[in-house]
Amino acid sequence: MEETRFNLWRLLEIIAMRIKFIFLFVFFVTLISIVVSLLLPRWYQATAVLLPPRESGFNTGWSSNDDSYSLTSGFRLPIMATPSDIYARILESRQLAERVIVAGDLQTYYGTDEPEGAIKIAYKRADFRVTPEGLLEISYTDKSPTKASEIANAYADELDKMTRELISTRARVTREFIAGRLEEVARDLDSARNAMKDFQDNHKAIDLDRQTQLAIESAVELKISLANSEIELNVKEHTLSATHPDVVSLRRKIAEIKKQIKALEFGGSDSTYLNLPISEVPALKIQYAEIAGRLKVSESLYEILSEQYEQAKIVEKAVTPNVSILDRAYPPDLAIKPQKRKIVIFTFVLSLIFAVILVLILNYIENLKQNSPDDYARFRLFYGTLFGWLPGVKKAPKR
Repeated sequence: MEETRFNLWRLLEIIAMRIKFIFLFVFFVTLISIVVSLLLPRWYQATAVLLPPRESGFNTGWSSNDDSYSLTSGFRLPIMATPSDIYARILESRQLAERVIVAGDLQTYYGTDEPEGAIKIAYKRADFRVTPEGLLEISYTDKSPTKASEIANAYADELDKMTRELISTRARVTREFIAGRLEEVARDLDSARNAMKDFQDNHKAIDLDRQTQLAIESAVELKISLANSEIELNVKEHTLSATHPDVVSLRRKIAEIKKQIKALEFGGSDSTYLNLPISEVPALKIQYAEIAGRLKVSESLYEILSEQYEQAKIVEKAVTPNVSILDRAYPPDLAIKPQKRKIVIFTFVLSLIFAVILVLILNYIENLKQNSPDDYARFRLFYGTLFGWLPGVKKAPKR
């Protein structure tokens, strides 16, 4: 058996014998690809670049120290997700697509009977991408460069309008909730203030700590005066008679001092704000601490809620843009497809490979016809059976 092996020079000889066929085949196929690429419609892509707002630290979604309000503020984002990813997903939503269809009158432009058809086309031609820097790119492809830029800008504008409406809605719901809570706190605050007023009126306690200090200082002075008077009385009782005017006077003085000490300790006929019974101070301090604590908490809550209520009103009425458009989309000068150069080069290479393979097949068939008539007859049978229905191809002979 003759050994069959690859022979490069024989291959080059076969190609050289049919180089004219290869050249004409590649030439006409490449020429057809050039004509087809020229006839294919041109597609243009316009791109807008957006900068979503930065996150604010306020847990209700806004901050008085920040001029921008983010839709994602207060949200717990998944790991590796950024606010730009959330905005990109909003761009893919049906609600935003419907707004763009209406804004650009795309249903008429694309000639669809239902909005669903225009939405499907918009989904296919729109592309939303988050750049490594965290920016948001909105790209749209269309046969008209002007329309491509208009729709890309429409996506950016409608995204801003939609997010502002969502933020305003959140702010309105928050404002209504805070308003209700503010009314409750205002009632608690009025109740605490009335309780403090009643406490001060009933117990004549304006400044409990200061009044207690004054009462104790007065009691100490009286105690000192009482001790001095008692010592003086004891001395005079040893030298004077019991009816002596000085002894009688000292006894009256001692009795009056004791009366005043008792009045300071347990209260007396004096009902002014300067008379605070020392014996009642511990219980009064407990009551005062409870009422003062209620009042302080109510005042703090009222101040915080009032500030948040005003912030919510500001956000609800805010008309500032929510997303910043760094680069608006402009009509592109160059089409992104068809890529004529790639089409022609690819067709040229493919046609060259196919032509060489076809030449080798034709050479094999000729050798088969000369060297193995029986195998060639079988080939004709197979070829005629498979392609006999084509014009110009002989049918397989009947056997």
